[in-house]
Amino acid sequence: MLLGDADRTAVRARWKALAGPVSATLTTRRRSSLVAPGQPECRSCPTAEALLSELGELSPDFRVEVRQVDGLPDAGRIPRIELGGQAKGRVRFVGLPDGHEFGTLVDAAVAVSGVPGALSESAMARLQTLIKPVHIQVFTTPT
Repeated sequence: MLLGDADRTAVRARWKALAGPVSATLTTRRRSSLVAPGQPECRSCPTAEALLSELGELSPDFRVEVRQVDGLPDAGRIPRIELGGQAKGRVRFVGLPDGHEFGTLVDAAVAVSGVPGALSESAMARLQTLIKPVHIQVFTTPT
């Protein structure tokens, strides 16, 4: 078990805010005793899978799907977690969301479930003027 009792209680409380089901798709590579040239080992993939599994146990509205990759062009960008729900757009995490990123993962799940955002009316009005999709990337580093 990765999450302690206090973390599990906090996530359960946060999951009560889900406005609808959330899908969490984990793209990973299982550990193998074989080493293939050009296929780097994913040391954090088992931990990411265990973490999402625990989160899925805390609410029936948080649904986890695991996809295995081998040889794809972006296979080096794993583990990768993609969240989707009733809200438009998707949120993707590359790497293991631990430390401060764990809270961001939980908050992102609530946001994609369809919970209205806390943006000001003027910010919402400006967003309504967008005429094509916007791709936003946020980079963080562990401290």
